[in-house]
Amino acid sequence: MTSKKHEAKLLQYTLLYDRTGKLVTERVSTDIEKLKSFLSTEEYELLNTTLRECTKKLDDIHIYIENHLDARKFTD
Repeated sequence: MTSKKHEAKLLQYTLLYDRTGKLVTERVSTDIEKLKSFLSTEEYELLNTTLRECTKKLDDIHIYIENHLDARKFTD
């Protein structure tokens, strides 16, 4: 039996830290152009605007994290 998905992950931001001390940020976004046929014009434009604004804010967060990491003093 197959079921239709009623949700789609549009944007994900991950902050990863590994055992070597490496800190990585990762952003994954969906190309909503593929969803256009399933959405009304208003829904599509709302999602497009929301993703654009979220991406800008996540870029700001990424820059903030990088700047603070660059300011750290590393000790042995």
